[in-house]
Amino acid sequence: MRRTQARMEELKAKLAATQPLLAKAQELEERLKAVRAERTNLEDQQTRALTRANSLLSERENLRLLLARREALLEELGRERASFPPLDRLPGTPRALQARLAQVERERAALGPVNALAERELMELEARLEAQAKEVQEATEALLRLEAEAKAVEKAYGERLKESYQVFQNAFQKYALALLGARAEVKREGQGLKLVVIPAGKRTQDLRLLSLGEKTLGALAFLFSLGELQGGLPLAVLDEVDAALDEANLVRFTRFLNSGKQFILVTHQKRTMEACHALYGVTAQGGVSRVFSIRKEASHDPK
Repeated sequence: MRRTQARMEELKAKLAATQPLLAKAQELEERLKAVRAERTNLEDQQTRALTRANSLLSERENLRLLLARREALLEELGRERASFPPLDRLPGTPRALQARLAQVERERAALGPVNALAERELMELEARLEAQAKEVQEATEALLRLEAEAKAVEKAYGERLKESYQVFQNAFQKYALALLGARAEVKREGQGLKLVVIPAGKRTQDLRLLSLGEKTLGALAFLFSLGELQGGLPLAVLDEVDAALDEANLVRFTRFLNSGKQFILVTHQKRTMEACHALYGVTAQGGVSRVFSIRKEASHDPK
């Protein structure tokens, strides 16, 4: 019993002696856990660092490749730029130039797809345009010539018209004086002519106020004046123009018949017949028409 108690006491003493060792062991265990946790954390950090390093290495390689591409592109752009003709530097900031470039690209895109045949079509259109321009130039020169000729014709026409007007006015005055013993005048009014005839002893200038005989002789003066524009009438055919003439006008008319012109007259006036060199008459005998002629013989040789 004593031996057992002694052994127990001995064991208790040994157990008490191991208490510090147990505490130390627990402390060491805690430290070991902390070291293991730190090791795990460091391993995780190492893994992340390796991953980051690999990523940086890959990015570095990508950057090297990108740098090589950029350098090659820069060299190519430099060679292409050297082939361009020298140009002035555009004014403006890079941002403004980029905005302008974007606008130009939008405008180019709005034009639609590129026509590969546009150059050939342009050459054809330029050839047509050149030909048409040549035709226009020739037409313009022809038009200028025509205008010059038209002006020359218009000038000649104006001069001829002026001369004809003067000839007509002089002739009308002459024939009005010979047929009516009247003062006559021709006036231009608008696009026509106004005839003024004032018989001897009268003041009226209105042709509507003249007698029928005066109107007849005035009309004859007008017709003979028109004939003067063609060099004069070689032959005049008159049909009973003396029917409405009174004695005084009939005397002037017959005197005018001896002015040197040739006349063929249809008349019933005896005084007119007396002024003629040859008479041709139609009469009826027994219901049958008969034609006779009478020629006046000259009483003396005018030579």
